[in-house]
Amino acid sequence: MAQETTIRLEHQAQQWERVTDENGVEQTRLVEATRVLPGAAVLFTVTFTNTGDEPAENVTITNPVPDHMVYVDASASDDIASVAFSVDGGESFAAAQDLLVTDANGVRRPAIVNDYTHVRWIVDNDVAPGASGAVQFTAVVK
Repeated sequence: MAQETTIRLEHQAQQWERVTDENGVEQTRLVEATRVLPGAAVLFTVTFTNTGDEPAENVTITNPVPDHMVYVDASASDDIASVAFSVDGGESFAAAQDLLVTDANGVRRPAIVNDYTHVRWIVDNDVAPGASGAVQFTAVVK
């Protein structure tokens, strides 16, 4: 009997903060996003870990773009996973260049980042027991 694989997900939302160090040098660092104002960018990171005893195949991670935010073009990490997007609330996914939406006049047009409702990653390789990785994207508060 095959062992069941288990993928644990950890979500993190961070924003960039400017600080001045003791030498008067201004630096930017990531901090937990607790109070985000309109126009501010938030980095969403999903860390995944295989807590099972067998390799995990076809690991798929789906993350919504918050309703009050807009996805930042080309910000979804794609170094360890294939990326697809949804414009219909997560019902279907496709590559960005293949997405179409119907406008208020019933005309089909290519989707733009404002139309994206979800980001999906399909991890390129099996995830070994105990192994982990992370995927991320950035969105801006409307």
